Amino acid sequence: MIRRLLSAAAATAAVLAILAAAAPPSQAQAAVMTGPKACNTDGAPAQLHTTAAVHLRAGRGIGHPSLAVLAKNTDFYAECWGVARDVWWAYGAVESGSLSGRRGWVAGDHLATGYKHP
Repeated sequence: MIRRLLSAAAATAAVLAILAAAAPPSQAQAAVMTGPKACNTDGAPAQLHTTAAVHLRAGRGIGHPSLAVLAKNTDFYAECWGVARDVWWAYGAVESGSLSGRRGWVAGDHLATGYKHP
């Protein structure tokens, strides 16, 4: 019985190793799974909304490309926080409007707590 369990465990491990080697995650998938490296704080995730029109950026800071412009009162779920040049930046996902599902960085100065849209 133990031999059968060990054999089944070994077979499962071999299959998982093959699958992992055959399909390594893309950089985007890895960022979603682990969060971007620029998340350098232990801040808790938070439901937020924008307080003004603000850029959704590819990284922390205005030197990173704008992915989109979020309208005032856009819901944003911040998964983590990072600081760049004394400015707080939130990384997460847009949760309302036509850009829902897009991911990126938003300057913390333009965010407030809570949902704005049901």
